[in-house]
Amino acid sequence: MQVAVERFFDNAAGRWRAWIVLLGLSAMFLTSALWRPSDNGIILCPFRAMTGYPCPGCGMTRAFSAIAHGELWRAVRYNPLSPLLFLAAIVIWASAAATILRWEAARSALARLRPSALAANVLMVIVMLWWITRLAVGI
Repeated sequence: MQVAVERFFDNAAGRWRAWIVLLGLSAMFLTSALWRPSDNGIILCPFRAMTGYPCPGCGMTRAFSAIAHGELWRAVRYNPLSPLLFLAAIVIWASAAATILRWEAARSALARLRPSALAANVLMVIVMLWWITRLAVGI
């Protein structure tokens, strides 16, 4: 899995992907910094809008906005996994930028931050356990 991730940006098509990732994440960070959603506003989650139940990532939009405004504990209340995902998004953004700018030393350093397949699987289990807990308790 790690080899596939490393190759994601490694050719001409990969540089286009890096541009798309960089622009998309930049837009997400900018939106998070500029927008402050209310606690009981519009539901952006299609899963929740259709079923009435939260998805594993519910609250992530509000959490990212809270993080961008320096409100880490508020973000954790929206979704406890949000700081970790926000940090991962920063690393992916930096990797895309290093790819575009052809900074191989930075790309190599950032590649060492990528989780192993085992760590990614453990994280997925944690996400699913959080979701089951959230549904069972009604959070």
